[in-house]
This record gives sequence, C-alpha cells and structure tokens, in this order.
Amino acid sequence: MSELQLGLLAIGAVVVVAVLAYNKWQEYRFRREADGRLKSSHDDVLMGQTGSATATPPVRPVSGTAQERVEPTFNGPDAPAADAAESAALSDSIDFIVTVEAAEDIDGEALIEAAAAPLAGLSKAVRLEGYAAGAGKWETLRPGARYTLMRAGLQLVDRRGTVSDEELTMFGAGVQQAAAAAGALASVPDRGEAVERAADLDGFCSNVDILIAMHIVASGTPFQGTKVRALAEAHGFVLDEDGRFRRRDEEGRTQYELGSLEGTPFRPDTVRSLSISGLALELDVPRTPDPARVFEPFRDLAHQLAQALEGRIVDEKGAAISPAAFDQILAQIRAVQQAMVSRSIPPGGPAALRLFS
Repeated sequence: MSELQLGLLAIGAVVVVAVLAYNKWQEYRFRREADGRLKSSHDDVLMGQTGSATATPPVRPVSGTAQERVEPTFNGPDAPAADAAESAALSDSIDFIVTVEAAEDIDGEALIEAAAAPLAGLSKAVRLEGYAAGAGKWETLRPGARYTLMRAGLQLVDRRGTVSDEELTMFGAGVQQAAAAAGALASVPDRGEAVERAADLDGFCSNVDILIAMHIVASGTPFQGTKVRALAEAHGFVLDEDGRFRRRDEEGRTQYELGSLEGTPFRPDTVRSLSISGLALELDVPRTPDPARVFEPFRDLAHQLAQALEGRIVDEKGAAISPAAFDQILAQIRAVQQAMVSRSIPPGGPAALRLFS
C-alpha cells in the first residue's frame, strides 16, 4: 500500500472519529436541554417522581383500577375480552411484536390456548391480536374469529422499569412454540433493537412521570371519616375497593385521587370511627387527559376541601403553599404535556395508560 493510500486512510479514520464524537456530543447536549426543560431547578415541595428512591412528599407508584387499565394483560384463555376502544393497542414504539402467519385460517382461540403456558410468568403485559381482513384492522384475538395473520406483543416499559433481554428471549420462544402448536409460523425480530428502544423509552417516561400531591392537614381537631366521605362524594368522588376516593371524567378515566396522609384506607364499615390528621389530593400527570387544563380546578378543589374541613394546604414541612409555587407547577405540567404529545404519547391516552401502569 502506497504512502498516499495510507495517508488517505488515516485522514478518513480521523474524520469518522470526529463525526462520531460530534454526534455523541449533540446527543448529550440534547438530553441535558431536555432534562432542563422537564425538571425543576429546585426541590419542588408538591412534586415527586414515582418510582424514585426519594420523593417529596412521599409518592407511591400509581396504578389504575382494573376498569381503568387499557392494555389487557394476557392471563391465558380465561382473560377478559378487550374493549372496542382498545382494538389496536399494539405499537412498534412501545411493544416487542412477533408476527404469526398461518397457511390457512385458524381460530383465534387456538393461539390463545397454545400461548397460555409458554407466555405465563412474564413481568410485562402481553397482548395477542389478529388482522380482521373484512374490517381492515387489527383486533384482540376473539374465540370463534378466524385469522391467517396474527401478532403477539410484549410491552417494553411500565412503571416498574424496562423489559429484560432474558424476557424478550422467553417471549419470542414462547410465541414460536404457541404458533407451532396452533399450526402457524412466528417471526421473531431482533432483540437488540428492542432493548435499545426500551432504554430510550424508559428514560423519557422517567422524566415525565410526575405526581402532584396537595396535603390538606387539620389545624386542630382531626378530620372525621364521615365528613370526609360526604365532602368527597359531594365533589364527584367515588370510594373504591382499595379505600381511596377517585373522581373520573365522563369516559371513566381517573382525574383525581383522595386518600388519608397516614395511608389509612376509608372502609364503609369503619369510616364512622375513622379520624385522620390530613388528606392527600393527587393528580397523576401522565395518566390524566389534558392535565394542564385539569390542574386549575384541581387546585381550586384543594382549597374548597381545606375550607370545608377547616384545614390548611401545606407542603411536607408544614409550610403554606404560595401562589407562585402553583404557577411554577402549572408551567412544569405544560412542559411535560407538550413533551408527551410530541412523542405521540398524549397524557391520559391509551399509550400513556399502558406505559404508566
């Protein structure tokens, strides 16, 4: 090889390294700027991130009731049918999708039954869909309906974190086993790409996973359970089986939650004797449709409850919350909402309800 060729190779290598370094720097700068837009520059007393090691005030991981969950987790042939609104839940952006093809029509129930055992025990939600040629769309597999094209999806991320490469392997092998038993063939995509997508998606979700909690504390006499229940129901809340009050919109989606600061559940048989020192009124931002619009009535509701109970709205240190703090929280909610919409995961939408579960 001539000196000229060696020189050109050396120059080419330097250019490649420079381009790679520049790209990495651009990526780092973008992440820093995104973090700066989405995170407060100081410790916000009303806000916490679910799943974090420490949060102020203490924030529990939020999960919806069975009626609110959008994705039907696969639990075998007895799993309940999905809502019509859930007819196309699988998405390349949030699921690891394995395509299943058959030479001739097969009953959807055949794949459901064949997948029950090999797909049991996975930590992330699994969904089975079939392509309804007549309707021209994907739908949840239905017993009695016949398909030649099907697919199985494993959710990449939820509030517990990302799917592991081991689970992706188990899922792919399980779908192949189920497909073979049902007389079909499964095509498993590259796992490495799915792992990268999961890590990127998890990082995004961590940045926008914000829960607003307003503490309403007693000024003197503790709050009586019967009075709290009467006030909550007068403001449209319903007491759920877990002992927490939830207010939902006309589509059944949770807007606000209300519970005791001590974590004591409200039970119909014990509410008469219940006495508590305070309440936590909560707004789960990524799971709430249009949270920026909802925040103002949420704040007003906190003031109404505090006034009716002769209590105070405070932070975790017992200090009153200033109007400026409320404005700052609203600005942060708007930033989160814009970021989620830009990512095609609008707050309170089907994808958000799946990811933040």
